[in-house]
Amino acid sequence: MAAILIMSFIETILDGKFQSLYLMEWRPHTNGFQSKWKMTMARCLVTGHKGYIGSRLFKRLKEMGHEVMGIDQKTDPSHDIIVDLAEGGDGKFHPHYYNFQPEYIFHLACWPRIGYSLEKPVETMQNNVLAGSILLNFAKKCGSVKRVIYSSSSSVVGNGAGPTNPYALQKYATELEMNIYAGVFDLDTVSLRYFNVYSEDQSATGPYATVVAHWLYSLEHGIEPYITGDGEQRRDMVHVDDVVSANIFAMEHDDAFNGAVFDIGTGDNVSLNELKDLVLEHHPDLNFNYVAPRPGEVASTTADVEPLQELGWSAEISIQQGMRSCFSS
Repeated sequence: MAAILIMSFIETILDGKFQSLYLMEWRPHTNGFQSKWKMTMARCLVTGHKGYIGSRLFKRLKEMGHEVMGIDQKTDPSHDIIVDLAEGGDGKFHPHYYNFQPEYIFHLACWPRIGYSLEKPVETMQNNVLAGSILLNFAKKCGSVKRVIYSSSSSVVGNGAGPTNPYALQKYATELEMNIYAGVFDLDTVSLRYFNVYSEDQSATGPYATVVAHWLYSLEHGIEPYITGDGEQRRDMVHVDDVVSANIFAMEHDDAFNGAVFDIGTGDNVSLNELKDLVLEHHPDLNFNYVAPRPGEVASTTADVEPLQELGWSAEISIQQGMRSCFSS
């Protein structure tokens, strides 16, 4: 809007040969800019916008100039998808969200802890699966939504035979429902399966905490870091900036996804021992303690990145670059 007002102002104040010059030489370029500007700005709803990944995505969308609204249980007052996006008995929705008429919905909200899902399988099923159902119904009834972009997890694969815990099952159930809405209701959806997401500012106590976050915490507090098992378990580590980038790509992609599922990772994996060696390059005196392995821990994870690479997206931050940014200071 600002660009359009500026151009109108220029046309108003210019006259004579200067206005003619503007109309002949400059106007075609400003028209193109205005057209592109109007096309790229969108109304985006981000669920879980106060979380580790959601907060970064929310900020990035804002920086890009999009109109962004969030919904999160962590806000004050708290806003819950199950309550605030639910369809009322009269067929109406909460006006605050419905009248926003989102064009793109990024669904990141969930309770992402495997341990908690084992302790509270019913509660997490309601929060993680029912919330997804309510959100999809809201998206269908809004009439404005072009695409729903769902944050899933590589945990749905388990050891290759499918989910092995309630959290993974819950993520998989919503993937399936996303696909159904794409096929039955013609609502374009895409699910992004995140692998091991990390960054230099990741909280060691948060639900997404990786070994990188725990090691950073140990360094900061003078605690001896530990490695579970023999350290040969391998993980596909993807930087949070790349995860945000994948979400933006999924929004901007021209063709319909039709409920497709994509892995979000680097396509390579690294053992905990190899990660340790990268840390020792910056902290050579650090000693690592090997402790008992976790029961049921997956031996190796690797994202299948080729399908998304063929569409034009790939991770840009290598594990060497990422570990340098985490441990070099």
